[in-house]
Amino acid sequence: MITVIKNCFPVFEDKTSAELTSILIKDGKIADVDFKGMPPENAEIIDAKGGYCLPGFIDLHVHGGGGSDFMDCTLEAFKTATDTHFEHGTTTLVPTSMTASKKDLCDFLQVYKDFKQSGVSKVNLVGVHFEGPYFSGADPKSRGAQKGNLLRHPDFEEISEILAVADGSILRWDAAPELPNADKFAEIMLKNGILPAVAHTNATGKEAVLGFKNGFSHVTHFYNAVTQYRKVDQTVLAGVVEAAYLNDNVTLELIGDGCHVPKECLQLALKIKGAEKVSAITDGMRLAGTDMKSGKLGSLKNGTEVITDNGVAKLPDLSSFAGSIATMDRCLRVLYFDYEIPLNITSVMLSGAPARRLGIFDTVGSIAVGKTADLVIANKSLELQQVIKGI
Repeated sequence: MITVIKNCFPVFEDKTSAELTSILIKDGKIADVDFKGMPPENAEIIDAKGGYCLPGFIDLHVHGGGGSDFMDCTLEAFKTATDTHFEHGTTTLVPTSMTASKKDLCDFLQVYKDFKQSGVSKVNLVGVHFEGPYFSGADPKSRGAQKGNLLRHPDFEEISEILAVADGSILRWDAAPELPNADKFAEIMLKNGILPAVAHTNATGKEAVLGFKNGFSHVTHFYNAVTQYRKVDQTVLAGVVEAAYLNDNVTLELIGDGCHVPKECLQLALKIKGAEKVSAITDGMRLAGTDMKSGKLGSLKNGTEVITDNGVAKLPDLSSFAGSIATMDRCLRVLYFDYEIPLNITSVMLSGAPARRLGIFDTVGSIAVGKTADLVIANKSLELQQVIKGI
């Protein structure tokens, strides 16, 4: 099978092409990024019409979309959510859980495995992300939209049972590093090939530094539900943000919807860390990709009521954001047009950086010969025209 994408401006990691060119795809792999020859008669021809060709987006953190949440724990919900995000350019996706009971978390894992085994997913599924339940409830700002009555300290019997059900399908597990036995939690995660990440935490800078020393090496939705410089009982303390900036081994993810993170904060993260260590995520929940005005974050049965307000999901009392309603193509436009991030750097945040964090950059995440042809075509307004899935 041969495909030629003609009349496009490819977006590479180091630059956006200044000249129109063609990309040659053979058997789902990129064979040439500056194709000059005549395509075979049986080749599929895709005319980008002077638009951009970017690598398919990779979403590290997403709860649902299209009216469904992965915590609904049905094959139909997984299909709806993944199809929705594929339509908006996401070609690799990591389904994300919420703080929940052990039974609900195990059900989530089992349905994920069944859905992946079914072979009907349009997106590449490389594993799941556990957001909770070992979070801080000390401060409502740290808890965010996570259910306070289900927050708990690391429970190693519970962890053992969940890992048995997961059978290697958990890529990342978030926790608050200041909780009792968080060091042992990180040790167990690393032994099982799971990335321990900091999230929904009230940690001081000192506690965060210790957490990073113990093996935590990623911060979930940076700037949101994590601590910063503050005064506590007349003592000035640093937080997770400052500790993460000081540690070159720590990677970050930021919600790219234009609501969760101010422009200056995102630009600062890029300046300090570099684009290869800063992933853009949606943190999208069931309302993403819809015009619904309300719904539940988490399962329909046990989830948290959420409304949309001014382009973002919030708790009904407006006390906290509650995930986002973004898709990755919205993040693309926000980062480039509103936050003035160069297009090639924006592409790294949406594709290259998450591919590196997942350890799959050798096959996806950039436009390069030999890589899988997971690609999106967008016009000059960065509205998606076509999503191409290689293999």
